Amino acid sequence: MFETDIPIEQCMSNLVSSLKPKFRSIHKTQNDDEELSENVADSQHQIELFRSLTIKNVINIIRVQTINDRWIGIQLRDPFVTCGWLLSETIRKISQLNLNYDPFNIVGFKTNNIHLDYHLSCLHLLLPNLNGILLTPLLRQGLKEPINLDWFEIIKKIGAGSFSVVYLVRNKENGQFYAMKVTDKQLMFESGKEELVIKERQILIKLNHRRIITLHASFQSKTKLYFIFDYCPGGELYYHLRKQKRFCENQAKWLFIQILDGIQYLHSKNVIYRDLKPENILIDLEGYPKLADFGLSKPVENQDDLNFSFCGSLEYMAPEMIELKGHNQTLDYYQLGILLYEMVAGIPPFFAKTRQEMIKNILSKQINFPNFFSKNLIDLISNLCKKNINERLCGKTILQHPWLQGFIKKMPIKYKLDTFHIDKLFMNQQSLNIESGPRCIIEEFNLQTMSQSVKDEDWHSFEKFQTFYYKKQQ
Repeated sequence: MFETDIPIEQCMSNLVSSLKPKFRSIHKTQNDDEELSENVADSQHQIELFRSLTIKNVINIIRVQTINDRWIGIQLRDPFVTCGWLLSETIRKISQLNLNYDPFNIVGFKTNNIHLDYHLSCLHLLLPNLNGILLTPLLRQGLKEPINLDWFEIIKKIGAGSFSVVYLVRNKENGQFYAMKVTDKQLMFESGKEELVIKERQILIKLNHRRIITLHASFQSKTKLYFIFDYCPGGELYYHLRKQKRFCENQAKWLFIQILDGIQYLHSKNVIYRDLKPENILIDLEGYPKLADFGLSKPVENQDDLNFSFCGSLEYMAPEMIELKGHNQTLDYYQLGILLYEMVAGIPPFFAKTRQEMIKNILSKQINFPNFFSKNLIDLISNLCKKNINERLCGKTILQHPWLQGFIKKMPIKYKLDTFHIDKLFMNQQSLNIESGPRCIIEEFNLQTMSQSVKDEDWHSFEKFQTFYYKKQQ
C-alpha cells in the first residue's frame, strides 16, 4: 500500500519504474509487442476484451483517492483479475487507514468516464486499462426505504416514447447502473394507456429469468410513474441487425435458442408475449438477448384459450390476429419464425410498401426464401409460420428440429453479439463515438433539459396507483 503527499504524476512515475523489473520478470518469456494468450480468458467476451492488450500497456499500480487529494496505490501483479477483486482490495487497504468513513460503505468507483464507471460496477468482469485514471470510491448514502427518486443519480437520457422517457441511472445505495423509465401520468391518461402500463408492471413482478428484462423497483410521484429495469448497454437487436445487414445462420441459431428460452419461460408462466420483434430485444453487456416491453403481453389462465384482441406490429402479425379468429401461445412461435427469417434475410418475409399489400401477403402468400437459406432452416421457419395455428411447430419439439441438432450442446459463445466494444475503447484509451453506437447510448443527458421528464408538479393523485410501489427482493 502506498500513501503520499507527493504529486501524483511523480509518484506514479517512481512507482511504475520500481515495479517494472518485477513485472517483466514474471512475463520474461513474452516480448513487448506479444499479445497475451487468448486461452487465459474463460469466455469469449473476456478473450475479446484482452485480445489487443500487450505487455507494455498493462498497468501495475491502480490509484484510489482517499481524502485531501491523497491516494493509495493498489499493486496489480495479475492482469487477469476482476472488478470485484479491485473493490474488495480497496476496502481491505482503506480499512487499514484511520479515515473518517467506514470503508465497508464503499460500493463502487467514480472516474471522469461514465462508461468506465459502468464497467467497474460489473464485478464479474476483468479489469479494463486504468492507466492514468484516478478512482474515487463511491460511498453508500444510507438512504431509507421506501425507494424514491432520491436513491438515483441520473446520468443520461437513453430513450423516449410517446409518454415515457428512459434514463441511465446509478443507485446510490449499491453503486449499480439501471435503466429508469419515467412515465408521465397525464400523457398516459390522455393516450388511454394506463391499463397497459399497470398490466406490464403486474406481469414483470412475477417473472425471473435470465432472458427476460428484470423489473427491480417501481414507485411514483404526483405526476410520474418510475420503473427501474436492467440496463442493457448493447442496445436493441434491431441496431445490430441493421449494422450487420443480416446474420449468418450460426449466429441466428445462437440468438434463436436464447430467445426461444425466454418465450418458453413466459409460456410456463401462462403469459403470451405477442410483440416479438428486434426492437423489443435488448442486448446485455455480454452479448445475450433479453425480452423487453411487455405492454402488449397477455396473462392467460389456460394455454389453449383463445384471445380476440388486436395488437402488435404488422410485419410480425399472424393471420389469426389480423382476421380476429382468436390467438393463443402459438402466436409467439409464429412471430419467432418471422424473426428468425429476418435475422438471416435482413428483412421480414411479408414486408411491403403499403399496409394493404402487407396484409394480403400475410393472409394469402407463402414465404419466399432466398437461395442462401439452408434446407433445414427453410423447413423450421415454414413449420413455425404455418397459417393454421393447429399445425405450427411449438414447445419443446422445436429444439429437436434438425437445424438445431448438434448446436445446442456446444452452444459456441463466439456467436454472441458484439456489444459496442465498450471495453476495447477503454483499453485503447479512445473516445466514444456515440453516433455509431446502439440506440440506447446515442443521446447524451443534460441536467438542464431534465425539466418535465423527471421533476414533479401537482397534477394527479395517487388513487389509481395505490399498490404501485414495488421493490424486488435480493
